[in-house]
Amino acid sequence: MARRQTEADNRKNTQDSYSRRKDTKNKILSVIIACEDEISAPTYFKMIVRKLKENKIITQDSLVIANHKHNTPKGVLDDLMSHKVDGKKYKEFEHRWIVIDRDAPRVNGGGHLTDEFNGALSSAKSYNVEVAYANDSYELWYLLHFNPRTTAILRDEILKEVIKKLKEKSPTKFRDLDGENIKGTKYTEFIFEELLERQPIAIKNAKNLLESYGESHNPERDNPSTTIHKLVEILNNLKDKEF
Repeated sequence: MARRQTEADNRKNTQDSYSRRKDTKNKILSVIIACEDEISAPTYFKMIVRKLKENKIITQDSLVIANHKHNTPKGVLDDLMSHKVDGKKYKEFEHRWIVIDRDAPRVNGGGHLTDEFNGALSSAKSYNVEVAYANDSYELWYLLHFNPRTTAILRDEILKEVIKKLKEKSPTKFRDLDGENIKGTKYTEFIFEELLERQPIAIKNAKNLLESYGESHNPERDNPSTTIHKLVEILNNLKDKEF
């Protein structure tokens, strides 16, 4: 009896091991991201992994940016879920992320309604998709490279602060930087390069900011706050994975 049980256990262990190997083989050990903005955020994340690709530490498909069709939180999630890479869907990627702004509604129009933002967070969770959000806007991530920020700040003020600090840091490089071109490819690459050495500071500031809200943290309500650092850390750690 004991022998038969041992043989059954061995077969089960072999089957479980095979299933795990099969699942690992079928899943792409990489990241797929869908972003609310079409240029700046995707460019920034691509810059993180560019050197890893050049050094052949990771494959060219380790980071995939989903086709951009929407600029609303729920629309960004739809972009991720509808994207296919060589016939493979978002579920077959190891890490699945959307990058969205809280972007509180403004008096002169624009912004996202509360239900739109919260609905995207809820739907993403139900589909096992992680969310890198910024309250109020993506550029808060840039601002945290310079100093902690604990008081509320809206997107227009964030842009002004970031532009001011970048010009102070590198007057020549950012001489012509303004609210329009800051989201372009050229200046996004400049910003990444200029702030790279301060990235650990930004990660620390973002973590401390989230911890300050405690268990009652509400992404839609808590301004400022962001989880962009979590996605940045995952991309930075791709080099530690085996592809």
